[in-house]
Amino acid sequence: MIGERLKHVRNTLHLKQIDLAKALNMNPSAISQMESNRTKPSLETLIEITQQFKVDLHWLITGEGQAFCTAEPQLMQKKGWDVLQKMMNDSLEEIVQARQDMLDSESVDFDVVGEIAAGEPMENLGDTVDVVTVRRSMIHGTIGDFIALRVNGRSMEPDIRNNDVVLIRQTQDWRLLDGKICAVRIDGAITLKKLRLDDAKKMIVLIPLNEDYQPILVNPENHRDIALLGTLFYLFRVVR
Repeated sequence: MIGERLKHVRNTLHLKQIDLAKALNMNPSAISQMESNRTKPSLETLIEITQQFKVDLHWLITGEGQAFCTAEPQLMQKKGWDVLQKMMNDSLEEIVQARQDMLDSESVDFDVVGEIAAGEPMENLGDTVDVVTVRRSMIHGTIGDFIALRVNGRSMEPDIRNNDVVLIRQTQDWRLLDGKICAVRIDGAITLKKLRLDDAKKMIVLIPLNEDYQPILVNPENHRDIALLGTLFYLFRVVR
């Protein structure tokens, strides 16, 4: 390993760790860490060692060949640089993969499980038509409390447009969501509207944001199925 080869170079040159550290402008503890393979020397450190002490770069990285430069320094240097280039590429790939792994662990995918009407209530077909990705830090609560639906219609424009995807946080507390944009199921069909409760008339009022559309007045006594699915939590839009 590189740590053993680094120690071999130091012993061959009759240097103490403090001497090598001083030559490389490093802390002696860093030399100890590298020699024991607890940390890896940086590419800059490897190059500095080869330049200062005439160590063969190819040997230092791979252990192949002679420790110190031979009669063919240009050939050995080329081999060393080839290996170093591969090492740099591998390191870059590791960094990119680590970054992707971190992003994957910090995000969650939601299937878009159907459509929600922005107009007259319509039946939700329940088919998965797309996937949206959300940063996990944005999700407050249990992931299972959320559902993603694609908007069909223009009654909520300009704020919510046709073909947008809405992430709905599921809750059934009508009073808590009074005045908020909600997903409501009426006799098996769902719609996205601003919710208002008319206590005097005992009516549910579903208000569109688009003034070209009329509010929907719902008398619970006239329907076999009235359910509050939840409130708008996040909006996704593809900008074309």
